[in-house]
Amino acid sequence: MRELLAGWGMFGQGLPLPLPPVLIIVAIGALALFLLILLMYLIADRLLLRWYHARKTSNAHAQLHEMVHRLASKAGIPEPGVFIVDSAMPNAFVAGRSKRHASVVLTTGLIDLLDDEEMEAVLAYELTHINIKNSSIGIVTFSGVLAGMLIALANLAFWGAILTGFGQEDDPAPQLLKFFVTALVAPIAATIIQLTTRHRHLEYQTDEQSVLLHGKPDKLACALRKIEEHLKSHHFEVNPAHAHLFIVNPLHDSELTVLDFRLPCYHFLFRTQPATEERVKRLLKGAGVAGAREEGRKKWRLLRPLSFSFIAYLLILFLIIVLDTFNRKDFIFKRAAIISAVYIVTLSLTFIIMLVVFRVRLK
Repeated sequence: MRELLAGWGMFGQGLPLPLPPVLIIVAIGALALFLLILLMYLIADRLLLRWYHARKTSNAHAQLHEMVHRLASKAGIPEPGVFIVDSAMPNAFVAGRSKRHASVVLTTGLIDLLDDEEMEAVLAYELTHINIKNSSIGIVTFSGVLAGMLIALANLAFWGAILTGFGQEDDPAPQLLKFFVTALVAPIAATIIQLTTRHRHLEYQTDEQSVLLHGKPDKLACALRKIEEHLKSHHFEVNPAHAHLFIVNPLHDSELTVLDFRLPCYHFLFRTQPATEERVKRLLKGAGVAGAREEGRKKWRLLRPLSFSFIAYLLILFLIIVLDTFNRKDFIFKRAAIISAVYIVTLSLTFIIMLVVFRVRLK
């Protein structure tokens, strides 16, 4: 067995250790990875709060506490913590591991934008999310942190390129490197989000059930409209992997143009909520249906970024072949063909699975 593995070593050097120690190292590594994931799951809500520099509400927000206490009592759930984020972006989200370990996060922009009745409707919506999600709220929070870290790699590559002298912020090289890393990690991060969140059409149920707490569907509809209009008229930097957490999707489908070439936007892959307009119509008892033209546009917005990602991963294959050839100081066609075949088949199956996930979840 050891000889077989040695023959298939990536760089032909075999295993550096006898097989039993290698298995021990693999087992220890797997255990360490499991413990790391478990730890991240347990502290994901705190990581998310730190990510946005959220602070506990003070006595100045006594009215918010009174609203949350009253709504939580009516919903029959423990009163969650209330946190404030100093951000002009009007939005709100919940984070936590369960009903007993949940937090409602509001931005200062939201507090300034909404009146008391609209704020109560938003709080009722967030508490309903806690009540409905229950056991999955921890998974949703964890997936947001994990996927958010993957997306953050693109910014890390961007600033790394700048700091190492590959250009300035507006130069093509850092922008292309950022897009390349985004093309690699965005489909994976988006798949994690889509697999760990409720179907986007179930958001209608959350809207409707939240109305049972505050009893004013027009106020929630008005709040959603205000938030949507403000988000459309302003641009806010948001990690796409966190979009599913917010009451209204804060992402804009803006394409990146480098050297007069328009690169696709990956924000569409992270959509987990129906359009705000549709939510408002349903709240006001007037559901709408997307037309065939919109469905065709969705298909194009899905296939274009995935195609670029597939090409990006093919470039990784080219890099693997180059490194393997450089390490062996010889190009072996048969070896390169086997590596390429295994890589492309695995890559194709992975992208087919992701495509199916996106087609189902983004309907």
